[in-house]
Amino acid sequence: MSFLNIIPDTSPIHTELLKLTEAKVVIFSGLPGVGKSLYINAFRAIAQDKGKDIDIIQWDVARKAFETEYISAYYPMGDGTVHNGLKLIAGLWLMDVVREWIDFNKKSDNILLIEAPLVGNRFIELMQEQLDDNLEAFLSSELCQVVVPIPSIKVRKAIEAERERQVSEDAKVWSGAKPSVMLMLWKDTCVIANEFGKKIDVSGQPPYDPEIYNYVYSKILKHRNFVPLHIDEIFDVPEMEEDGLHDHQSMHADTTTADAYGKKIIDKYNDYHINELVESWYHT
Repeated sequence: MSFLNIIPDTSPIHTELLKLTEAKVVIFSGLPGVGKSLYINAFRAIAQDKGKDIDIIQWDVARKAFETEYISAYYPMGDGTVHNGLKLIAGLWLMDVVREWIDFNKKSDNILLIEAPLVGNRFIELMQEQLDDNLEAFLSSELCQVVVPIPSIKVRKAIEAERERQVSEDAKVWSGAKPSVMLMLWKDTCVIANEFGKKIDVSGQPPYDPEIYNYVYSKILKHRNFVPLHIDEIFDVPEMEEDGLHDHQSMHADTTTADAYGKKIIDKYNDYHINELVESWYHT
């Protein structure tokens, strides 16, 4: 399926995505249920239409490479959940890959496109200040842009309704967040907002609020060029399995490399330290 024509060139979203093709590293982030996969694929199509070569790293594809026999003996997958230790391994690998990609592509016109959910410590390392001064200088420069789609209340309601229509709570095939997970993660976002200074009532299920969403991610991305992509349009996207929105050409580690990175984390951290790091993921 071509994503080039889903967002018309008359849309302000198309204009924003087109501007992003001037960067070298473009990172899409944000909660499930905000359209990340759509905008990632649309951006890629727009960039390729401009003649850009795209290298891509997507969390859901890249992290699966670390589910090796060796790593799983220490950090087994839960009931559809990724072990916190595996998240640290994937992040360690990612930063080395990004560093090498930047060095190798200094004179090229290529773009590195990264899908980094961040929430729950999924590639959060990209947003943390780096000890490597050259890497930090690049990631905090205009050459690196971090995009967070922020749907309006109207668009979020449409997304929630469509997700409820497509995905049952006991779905086995769909790899995206189920409706209940979307609500849970929004409540978690409000709890984080309160830690950052807001006073949201979280005794029940707080309503979605794009301003709160923008506020929280502006804090998490304080070291990076934060691009809030405000969405107030509902695009006609052909129905497809969530898996079809993922790029299986995403860069990933081979088994030997995965195990080598696994050993570094396994040798360095105990479970208590791992959980402590992951639970405080938003303190960048």
